[in-house]
Parts: sequence; C-alpha cells; structure tokens
Amino acid sequence: MSAEIAASTYADFLAGAYLGSFVADGGAAVKVAVAPSVEDAEVLTARAVGAAREKGYIAVRVDAATTRVSLIQHIFFAVAGEVDWSATARKIVRHIAKERLGFAIDGSPTYEAIGAVAGLDAAIVRREMLKGLQSDVYRNYALAKDFRLAMMQYCNAELEGGAGADHVRQILGEWLRGELRLVSSLKEWAIFQKIGRHNARVMMASTAHWLRQAGHSGLVVVLDLGRLAAASRQDAQDDGYHYTVSAVMDAYEVLRQFIDSTDEMSAFLLLVIAPQALLNDDRRGFQAYAALQNRVWDDVRDRTRANPFAPMVRIAAGGES
Repeated sequence: MSAEIAASTYADFLAGAYLGSFVADGGAAVKVAVAPSVEDAEVLTARAVGAAREKGYIAVRVDAATTRVSLIQHIFFAVAGEVDWSATARKIVRHIAKERLGFAIDGSPTYEAIGAVAGLDAAIVRREMLKGLQSDVYRNYALAKDFRLAMMQYCNAELEGGAGADHVRQILGEWLRGELRLVSSLKEWAIFQKIGRHNARVMMASTAHWLRQAGHSGLVVVLDLGRLAAASRQDAQDDGYHYTVSAVMDAYEVLRQFIDSTDEMSAFLLLVIAPQALLNDDRRGFQAYAALQNRVWDDVRDRTRANPFAPMVRIAAGGES
C-alpha cells in the first residue's frame, strides 16, 4: 500500500514547488493525483485552481464528463473557451505602445487613443505599432504559425476598433473554440486549417506561452478523468460522455503525449485527477496502457511517507485532513 497525501496538502505543495517559481519561470510539468472519491477530487480541484489564480495563472478545469478528452483538440477547445483573448491582445498592444512610444495607455489602445496620449501623428503611431507587432508577435517563433497569425489579427482588432474589430474577434474566437463551420472565413489572414488532432498540442503550448507574454504567470489545466472509470452509460448516471475501452486508451495516449512534450512547452502545468478505480481495472485502468503506466508509476515507493514530487500521488480520503 502506497503512502497517501491530503488533497489540501498536495495543492499547497503544487502552489509552492511548481506554481511559485518553476512554471512561472517557464517550466512545464504533468502531475497525476489519484483521488479516492468524487468529494476528494473536488477538494483538490478547487484548491489547485484557486491557488493558481491567486498566483496569476489562467486556470481551467476540464471534465471528461463534458469534454471528449480522448481527442486532444477538444481539450484545447475547452481551454480556449475560458481565455479572454481580447484582453490578452490588449495587454500585448499596451506593452508595445509603452516600449516603442514611451506612453502608457489605460483605456482602449486604438491608434487614435495612442496618438492622442503620445501627441504623435496617426501615421507615425501606426508605423511604430506595426513594427512592434511584427517583432513581438509575428516573429515570435515560440508560437505556432497559425497561432501567431491569429494573435496578430486580435492585436490589429484592438488597434483598429469599431464594428470590423468585433467581427474579427468573433471569427477568431469561433476558430479557437472549434465552433467555426467554414475555414474559408480565415483565408484573408493566411490561416487555412482548423484546429485538430494534428496541431492542438502545439496550440496549447502556444497559448501557455502567449499568456505568459501577456503578463500572466502561465496556464494551469486541471483534467478530471473520473468519467473514464464508468464501464457503461448506466454507471455514468447522467447525460455526459461515455468512453469505450478504445476511447479510454485514446485518452491515455493524449496524456502520454503531454508528458513526453513537457520539454517543448513553457509556463504550463497539467494536473490530472484520476479515480481510484483506474489503478486496479485491467481493462480501463492505467495498467492497460503500458506507455502511460511506465511514465507515471513509481517503481520504488515509501510505504510511510508520500513523495509529492513523484509523477503520480495517492490522495488520502477526507479532503482537508
């Protein structure tokens, strides 16, 4: 029997050891916590999300019951739906205005507003701001190309203002959330593909990097896998997603890819909360997918003391105890 750690203690540990400096300084990690009950999972989720937001992170909870976690793009869509993309673009535009023109903009950072504050001709403001966008956004190769192009348009929308800007934000928001029906709407911005399984992970990495660039500490995603343990729709007891054994294996492969790509990501923490049942189920549990089990299982474990640095920890029953 492995040693256990209280949910509140583990959340505090993550806040101090990971969110306090490692992730905020550009690190990335995937942690797995096995909760003995739904209540304990809720306690850990609430504490982890609360601590992350207190430290300046954008923290998003993704539940397998309402998001199809066997498809990585749907995890990204859930995250994208919680990000205020216009707000991040405004922060980037204000930073560029401060850096290139030497003036802080408090309100809407349109060309006219920046020119009025700086006392400069509109043509000069436009020229300098476009140079700044080229340098800080378009040539920021830590971001995926399509992501860079989309953020350029978000920033341009903030600078231009007006009804046309609202249309740009609507189209790009639908694309990021997976709601856009026709990708042809994006061709004028040189974006020619939807977000899918082939590019969702790099889009997630770009989002974490972009949030940090905009002044946040990074991105924290709490992924609840409780629904994966339900063997049938009757076991689920609601109208949420049901996962076949094949879909469960697909979800495990998504996690495996996240673990293997941490060196390619920055300012990102993925906290996976799994039910106790997934430790012992031969068909639906971690042991059914060796590629994931080998990455999270401890070969050597202390029976009396939990190791919070381990890739997978067991949460003690009782939540706050």
